[in-house]
Amino acid sequence: MKKTFEIDIPTIWDDVSIKKYQNYIDAIKDLVDERKIIIKTISVLCSIPEYVVEVMKLKDLKIIQENLQKLINHPVNKTIINKIEIDGIKYGFHPNLDELTLGEFVDVETFTKENDIAKMMSILYRPIVKEDGNRYDIEPYDFDVHSINSVKFERLSINVGNAIVVFFWTLGQELLNNFHQSSKVVEKNQ
Repeated sequence: MKKTFEIDIPTIWDDVSIKKYQNYIDAIKDLVDERKIIIKTISVLCSIPEYVVEVMKLKDLKIIQENLQKLINHPVNKTIINKIEIDGIKYGFHPNLDELTLGEFVDVETFTKENDIAKMMSILYRPIVKEDGNRYDIEPYDFDVHSINSVKFERLSINVGNAIVVFFWTLGQELLNNFHQSSKVVEKNQ
């Protein structure tokens, strides 16, 4: 007797959580074998055990793979969303990055290197304590209090989280380039 089941194939990045996206990236990052990449991609993004993917019909795998390829080829959001709501609580993106504390900066930097989007978001998105139109204030940073929110952020769409990664990667590149430019000017003047 044949077993049948339904497969949820994400067609837009809004359908993919931050946790699932990170699991996908981690699963394929060191793979070179095309077969293994396909199996891991389908397994992770469609939430199917690998052993099931391996026994699926080729025609079904081809349909799934074509749909996932469309998703993967579609760019993920790169625009920061200032306000989000999780479990009835409004969170705001840090309203003034020039005023990051040393603790906030070091923790964001650490989680950027670890590519932990949810933990980065738990630092940069905090509960809104005061709001007036587009302006808002967020809770003061406390690692012990806010780091536990990372579990909540894992459930959000990668479209919300990716913008944070892009922003900090771009910022890091700009700072690195500025540092190199400044070093060249100093060397030239010496």
